[in-house]
Amino acid sequence: MPLTFPSLPRCRRAPWSALAALATSLTLLAAAPASAQVIDNPPLLPKAITIFPQRDFVSIEGFAPNADLLVQVLRGGVLSEATGRTDSSGLLEVNHPGGVCWNTVTPDIGPADVVQATYRATANNQAIVPAVVLGSGAAAVTKDVAASQAFDAGNGTVVVKGTARQPDGSPIPLANLEVRIINPDFRNPPASRITRRDIRADSTGGRVDGVPGGSGQLAYDTPGGINFTAVFTGLSLTERQLAVNGQTRIMGWQQTTAAGDRLGVTIYEVGEVGGPGIGGCPPGPGGAVPPAAPEPPVHYVPAQLLDATAPQPALVTVFPERDFVSIEGFPAGTELQVVVRRGTATAPLVVGTARGVVPAGGIFEVNHPGGVCWSGQTPDIVAGDWIDVFSIVSLTFSAGQKQQVIDTRVTKSATISSNTVQVVGRSVDPRTGRALALTLMEQRIINPAFVDTRIGRRDIRADTAGGRLGNVPNSRGLLVSTGSGGGTEWRATYSGLNATEMALAVAGQNRAMAWFSTNAAGDRFGVTISEFGEVGGPGFGGCPATGSATIPIP
Repeated sequence: MPLTFPSLPRCRRAPWSALAALATSLTLLAAAPASAQVIDNPPLLPKAITIFPQRDFVSIEGFAPNADLLVQVLRGGVLSEATGRTDSSGLLEVNHPGGVCWNTVTPDIGPADVVQATYRATANNQAIVPAVVLGSGAAAVTKDVAASQAFDAGNGTVVVKGTARQPDGSPIPLANLEVRIINPDFRNPPASRITRRDIRADSTGGRVDGVPGGSGQLAYDTPGGINFTAVFTGLSLTERQLAVNGQTRIMGWQQTTAAGDRLGVTIYEVGEVGGPGIGGCPPGPGGAVPPAAPEPPVHYVPAQLLDATAPQPALVTVFPERDFVSIEGFPAGTELQVVVRRGTATAPLVVGTARGVVPAGGIFEVNHPGGVCWSGQTPDIVAGDWIDVFSIVSLTFSAGQKQQVIDTRVTKSATISSNTVQVVGRSVDPRTGRALALTLMEQRIINPAFVDTRIGRRDIRADTAGGRLGNVPNSRGLLVSTGSGGGTEWRATYSGLNATEMALAVAGQNRAMAWFSTNAAGDRFGVTISEFGEVGGPGFGGCPATGSATIPIP
């Protein structure tokens, strides 16, 4: 059977060398006896399996493009499994936005669990891979690694503590371990000299790019022990604060190739939680958290909240498909109350509440990994709902703002027409019931693979001024009214893209953004972002199921 592969841009996930290696490996398998089904543990390049046990999330790379895979978590028997098709780069993710769900239960992935990915015997696969490959694949063992959050030791260093053990209780070799602290704000000169989004510690001194004399040294506390300490030196006070506020990770892997490639990687992420990683995915082994009436908010009067139809102190963004709210602009340490309200001004009804403290990074999120859950039930946020956000001092309403969810959405995802990419949608102003002004809208197509094309960034955008298509010369993203639907329907047209870029646009995620007001700096207030194809429900493990109970404002 001839092996054919699509023309792909050079991409971090699927470099040409990886595709060449994949073609070679499939050719070798095709020459093997018909009964030779091979499952390599750990995976052999170009295949890679990365396990994120805290999120019960698995990333699989290096398989044939557009191939059907069976992914299983094994612990004696099969704990759970998922089926899905790789993208054009050979990537498939399970329990992660953009990927597929576990089929019947989201497994609680733990140390020594085996994650296995194999080619399914589907008609699609029979057309793209040799028959002998069906049932073959790769597997990885979840490493027993854990860490606690990085802290400033008070002596000019940042320290991370953790454990790393083999199944027999012995320590994992230091050569198979690395500690990372992730914080995009590291790249913020001149406050920070660090030139990457992470700093790393290992047994050879790690990497603290941009900091002269900076290092990250990883060592076990005692010979033969499993407790380790990573020490980062050379950082300024600001850089140490950024490290403490970042996400701490410990990585462990099964083997290292002569070229330094890591095989069978486990990444333990401090502070992440397990369970369903996408709305609509099944609950964990403990079952779903049943819905109940939301917890009453503190007493407040909606009329006293500032309205996002004018610029406000904070930026609140609503993602209705995912029942997710993101808030920034309140000082760290502020206690916030978030309320989803519907009904009338004289008889308001509360369908969702959440409360928490703004973290050090300044971004407070509800129903999104790293944030807080809705209380009692996850509300099904819809157009016309009000999102009230306000601070609480001594269990009493302080100050805040409100905004209404805008009915903006993509109704027809990206298609190619006459050498352009077109997206169709509609937007209605909830204040009038008529078309929202197109100057208060933007359509975006998101695809990380755009970065490796002329576009040079992860999205392209269309608006009334011609949008933004990165570094593509003579290109436009134009948003116009079609005149249909009483003037509420619009079309975004992207021109100037080549065939590869248009194909990536069609494969990307379509979004419709709308807002009520802007300030002189161009900040947008009262933003709704509709994400075509996303589904609602609990945003991460432990959050309650969707419910429709309502309560009055106390």
